[in-house]
Amino acid sequence: MSATSEVPVNPTFLIILAAAGLFIWSVGAYSFYRISRSQKAHAPAKDVQPALRLAQQWMAEAQKKMEQFAQTAEQPLGAAQNELLELRLEAGRLPLGVKNLKLVMESLETSFRPAASTKGLAEMAGMYLGPSEFRVEEPTLVYCKTPLGEMPCLEVEGGETLSDQRMKGALARMTQALNRNPATGGFLYFPHPAHYEACLRNPAWMEGLKSLRLMVVNGEGLTALMASLRLAKDADHVIATFREGVESTRVLTGQSDKMNEALSRLSGHALKIRTVLEGSAPTLLRDSKE
Repeated sequence: MSATSEVPVNPTFLIILAAAGLFIWSVGAYSFYRISRSQKAHAPAKDVQPALRLAQQWMAEAQKKMEQFAQTAEQPLGAAQNELLELRLEAGRLPLGVKNLKLVMESLETSFRPAASTKGLAEMAGMYLGPSEFRVEEPTLVYCKTPLGEMPCLEVEGGETLSDQRMKGALARMTQALNRNPATGGFLYFPHPAHYEACLRNPAWMEGLKSLRLMVVNGEGLTALMASLRLAKDADHVIATFREGVESTRVLTGQSDKMNEALSRLSGHALKIRTVLEGSAPTLLRDSKE
């Protein structure tokens, strides 16, 4: 038997000892890592100038404003794009309006047979024209606003026969009505076909009407005049409305170029400034337009 006997090593003891060493090392390493991070976090704060903080604040505010505007700009621009598309579509429908007017004129030449009306002159005007497009001076005297100006229209009251005295009275009333604007002339309306024909057959009456720039009209003629005034005013309204829509788009001309120029300017300056902040020599940044 050997004088020196070996003491058996307990494996469990070795495992516990190794684990304890690993734990102590881990705690130490983590503490060192925390201390190192804390020092790195505090070190820049001690060296940053107030001017740098202010510069960061200004750029952060600028970035925030751009982010907020980017979120709100898309909706109105998208709506404007849809509106422009609708404007183009409506402008493309203008020839349809021209065609409709042409069809009405063709009807006057071919199939013009309006039904006889029992309405008086003022009622007829009110059926076709708006309140601002005519005015009633008397139940039988109406002033219509026409492309030539305001023109009077007198209804010759009914009776069995159209006497010379009645015609002289009608001409006197029209002479007075034309004093406001004699150059435009006017209309003498005969609701009874027989009176209309009698007037046309009388040379003296027709000569008097001609000297006053008066035209004689029957029911059909009055219908044609009122209908044409209605469509002429509708056409003027279409032109004015479409002109307003077209003019509203002129302010958009060149806006996309200005937007692209502004954003490119920011991007270019940002790139140059980054190179300056990273050590490059500064270059001229001030815009010549400023």
